[in-house]
Amino acid sequence: MKIFSFFILFAFTLLFASCGDLDKPKHLKAIAKMEESIDSMHIVLKENRLDTLAGIQIAANALLTRFKTYYVTDTIDMELGKKMNQFKRVMKSIKPKKGRGAKTSTESNEIIIADRSIGNGFAVVHSGLKAEEQTLTDLKKDIENGNGRRDKYAEYIKFEQQKVFQLQQLLKAYVDHKNKTIKDFNEIYGELNAFSLKLMEKK
Repeated sequence: MKIFSFFILFAFTLLFASCGDLDKPKHLKAIAKMEESIDSMHIVLKENRLDTLAGIQIAANALLTRFKTYYVTDTIDMELGKKMNQFKRVMKSIKPKKGRGAKTSTESNEIIIADRSIGNGFAVVHSGLKAEEQTLTDLKKDIENGNGRRDKYAEYIKFEQQKVFQLQQLLKAYVDHKNKTIKDFNEIYGELNAFSLKLMEKK
């Protein structure tokens, strides 16, 4: 009887293993699709890297220096004051703030951007893509070799698909924010820079 029970158990084990092997191509295909998405996001992120951050900050500092040096008035110009405040707000979005980057929500595995500056936004998406790339590599290796909990493979893949979707949303938010911020900077900087250069000419 014990021998019969052993053979039954052995048969179920073989059946379970064969079912797992049947799902392997489907799992690997899902991982390949996610890896393609990660590669595409790397390209988009690289195309939207703001390599001129240092140049923008230098230009902004020169502009502020000209105002401090040459702008002297006995009256308060409310309109100019509003534009300067707008300019400073835009600069806060461009300049990374030290010590703040990505953090994980305590209620979920969601990655959020703690600092809305462009520099940190890029760093959050970049590190997220690299981490997910490694996770998918490890998961792919486990599935190929049949390591770990085979019955959990589908669940693991679904979880990683959610993370890849989240990275797509983060990337879109970063690109939209970067484009709007640079547009705002160019508009307000052009106006204030022309005004500051006229102040220099008067001296």
